[in-house]
Amino acid sequence: PETLLHVVAGCQTYLTQGIFTWRHDSILHFLAKSLQVVKGIALYADIPKFKSPSIITGESLRPDLLITSSDNCLYVLELSVSFESNLKNNLSRKKEKYKELTKVLHSQFKKVTFVNLAISALGVFASESSALLNMLAELGFDDKDQKYVIRNMMNIVIRTTYYMFCICWELSSA
Repeated sequence: PETLLHVVAGCQTYLTQGIFTWRHDSILHFLAKSLQVVKGIALYADIPKFKSPSIITGESLRPDLLITSSDNCLYVLELSVSFESNLKNNLSRKKEKYKELTKVLHSQFKKVTFVNLAISALGVFASESSALLNMLAELGFDDKDQKYVIRNMMNIVIRTTYYMFCICWELSSA
């Protein structure tokens, strides 16, 4: 049955066609492009046309985005896009998944910050995602620029989810 949960977070057809990955990577691409303007950082993103995070983390765990600063600080960002009822579960799962890696990275960097970014399929950020705002501020984004990034990430997730609904409608009408 085509329930809201099924369409935005559980459809096996969408999963095999890469549509959930497309939505996730669209948000990640925007964020990575927005961060490229920051001077004195190295950016690694698990999407095409960026250096791979595995350069730093190895192949066993590859977070969505890594940023190293000139003062030897590291930001490890992991993005989840899910149905509202799954936000807390995804936050807990990702925190546990990357806990050991962040401990290991502390030996290589002065400071390691894990940014556990969870967004619902309808553009709502989990409260724990406030670490993104802290990261943006530490990288020199003022309030106006932070709002721009957040607003555009919300816009991307809403538009890509809407596109998924349109595809679902076409498939069910065929």
